[in-house]
Amino acid sequence: MKSKNTSYILVVGVLLLLSSCMGVTPAKKEKQKSPNIIFILTDDQGWTQTSHRADPNIPESKSDYYETPNMDLLAESGVLFTEGYAPNPICSPSRNSLMFGQNGARHIYNKDADWYKKTTNWLTIPRAIKKANPAYRTAHFGKWHIAMEPKVAGFDYNDGMTSNSGGEIFGDGFLNIKEFTRAADKYLKDNKKENPSNAKRAGKPSGHWDDKNAKDIFGITKRAKDFMKESVAEGKPFYVQLSHYAAHLSLVSQKETYVYFKNKKPGERHTNPEFGAMLKDLDTGVGMIMDFVKEMEIEDNTYIFLMGDNGGRLSLNQIAVIDENKELVNAYYSTQHNRNLPLRDGKHSFYEGGIRVPFMAVGPGIKASRVSRTPVTGLDFLPTFTELAGGNVEMTEAIDGGNMVPLLLNENIEKVDRNSEYLIFHQASHRKPRSAIRKGDFKLIKYWSKETKYKNTPKVELFNIGEDLGETTNIIEKYPKIAKELETELNKFLTKTDAETGIRDIEGAYYRLMDDLEISSDDDE
Repeated sequence: MKSKNTSYILVVGVLLLLSSCMGVTPAKKEKQKSPNIIFILTDDQGWTQTSHRADPNIPESKSDYYETPNMDLLAESGVLFTEGYAPNPICSPSRNSLMFGQNGARHIYNKDADWYKKTTNWLTIPRAIKKANPAYRTAHFGKWHIAMEPKVAGFDYNDGMTSNSGGEIFGDGFLNIKEFTRAADKYLKDNKKENPSNAKRAGKPSGHWDDKNAKDIFGITKRAKDFMKESVAEGKPFYVQLSHYAAHLSLVSQKETYVYFKNKKPGERHTNPEFGAMLKDLDTGVGMIMDFVKEMEIEDNTYIFLMGDNGGRLSLNQIAVIDENKELVNAYYSTQHNRNLPLRDGKHSFYEGGIRVPFMAVGPGIKASRVSRTPVTGLDFLPTFTELAGGNVEMTEAIDGGNMVPLLLNENIEKVDRNSEYLIFHQASHRKPRSAIRKGDFKLIKYWSKETKYKNTPKVELFNIGEDLGETTNIIEKYPKIAKELETELNKFLTKTDAETGIRDIEGAYYRLMDDLEISSDDDE
């Protein structure tokens, strides 16, 4: 029988574990050789923005214009998740959630001005992997967009605290925003081109130039390849995350890729050659990583995961094209709002268009040409990568993701074990707070304050996304008991996590920090 003192020590130990979120069981000595893990994170790539069907049963779930042959091959070589979700419909909160395995509700941007300072002790993907097996080398290349420094998060090699500007034309000093905007406006006026809808510009006009490393796609790829080569030479397993700036605004690509799409017949839903070119360059970078894995002969011990950080943008707004001599050659307004069909809405929104994203994985033990309809989320990566590294994340209350490894390796498994049977989404960062919760095919969306964009939208909506993927019909009156259950569970979780549900503070500490790194606008993030 345990003494009271012993029990007290155990309780204290558990509490400390919960508060620090550092519960990882190291790898066992008899464990087989630890695999390499490659995680490719794309930016603002919507669910339908590939040239393969995001859902084989839905013809409209592929692009009718864009080309992504390497992503297509990646999906065909492993498992394609038709219901893969980003943790959040906006860049930075999504990346925080990915790194910590935590729901965005736990990230109190404005309620606690110093919340981000507390993250230094939180469990992160590289920390969890290294705790499982200290032999791992870890690296992050590309867009960071998290308040914690990458080295503090546990990355041995990284590009620093990069944000959106790292891969954009403006961040490279090519043309600044004001100069570009004025030039584009003058071009439109001189050529008598009108904005047909008087749509608000995104604040960062787009363009392309004849550059062999547009959006730093190939720079990120090269740095990752060098890191992998060094790791293999040292005989050590590695985790490397390639967080691309593409396909976020601005629209920058290689000139030859742009010319190809400019001469290609537009589709019905996807028409923009600038975006198509950037996405194709991004896909080429993905293919270079896949080829390198084969070249290094590590394919049988390497996992590759790819997902988008949030849903695709609905509109690209003002487009301005420049050549290699910095000359403005074209400008127009893109008012296309159907880019994410058959999904509703896009980035910023908790409708499917804002959070359902490309999501695929390939590696040893994963059956090729497999399609999984099990809902998965970026929150699942932390427990999953830790398991692959040979460890085990103790599922404390603060870990919201689940271990996907059984699902990846066994096609008969159709569930990810998490602390909750509900998928919950919440954001309050730099926006008016809103939430969503899903159980089975039923999904509830709740707005905590009335927003201009949704002024005619009920505060609470219920959808059956199995029958109504486009979320066209609010069925809350038809299923009041289900709506009540979902809203009750949502409120319970948000209360437990002390989530931010009040009106946003635009001077919030987190975004004051991020604004030091870039010029941001409501439409850009």
